[in-house]
Amino acid sequence: MTLRALTFGEALIDEFEDRRIVAGAPLHVAAHLAALGWGAALVSRVGDDEDGRWLQATLEEHGVDTRHLETDPTLPTGTVTVGLDDRGVPAFTVHGPVAWDVIEGPDPVPAHDALCFGTLPMRDARSRAALERLLASSTGLRAGDANLRDPHWDEGAVRLLVTRSDLLKVSDTELPIVSRVMGTTGDPADLTLLGPEWVCVTRGRDGASLHHRSGTSWEVTGHDVEVVDTVGAGDAFLAGIVDGIVRSLPPTEALGKAAELAVSVVQQRGGLPEPNTAGPAS
Repeated sequence: MTLRALTFGEALIDEFEDRRIVAGAPLHVAAHLAALGWGAALVSRVGDDEDGRWLQATLEEHGVDTRHLETDPTLPTGTVTVGLDDRGVPAFTVHGPVAWDVIEGPDPVPAHDALCFGTLPMRDARSRAALERLLASSTGLRAGDANLRDPHWDEGAVRLLVTRSDLLKVSDTELPIVSRVMGTTGDPADLTLLGPEWVCVTRGRDGASLHHRSGTSWEVTGHDVEVVDTVGAGDAFLAGIVDGIVRSLPPTEALGKAAELAVSVVQQRGGLPEPNTAGPAS
């Protein structure tokens, strides 16, 4: 039976100095889950413009279900200006207001095995309300990725992320911020007492760790590879760890699979996998 995922949030165009690419964390996650054989649907909103049509065509090319991709009659498709330092680490300028700030979301909420989301679409009360409605109706694994983008997050968004996630993913630079907001010590295991069954901490070249509410934790070492850019690597990792946990893989295997997906992304330009010529999973 095909596993099904909903990914909620920003769908946009990343604008680099030398190119423009279809991007957005939930879009990347949906594409990677589709490549893993899931029936993945993106819940987002684009403008009635050329960028919106380009974005939809790209999703379809990657086998992502676009029936919940809304079109806004006035607001444009989102864009983000991306600069890279000499290590390939991105710096983002997220423009707005844009279409994904006003996502309405499907009603009723479609059946799913996982619902993936982050803090960025919570910058506007309208998309935040849609996300809260989806989370309240979700019967699947609720997978939250901090994905903190200054100044587009607040403490309320972090608290919602932590308390409503079954699986919480944070980077090692985000962990101290999330811990401060939640009043914990900085130990990832402490966050499992506030909602998540699982907490995953990514550390780039230094690997990642997975922590369970039971008090057990697992580690995976990093990979020494040439980094082209890191855009979308964390999104690929999230898709891999969601896939592993929903399929009940051994935690070490799930971590390793997620790390391999992230490594495949940092060695290329852009955060999408190879297109899925078979189309969306039925």
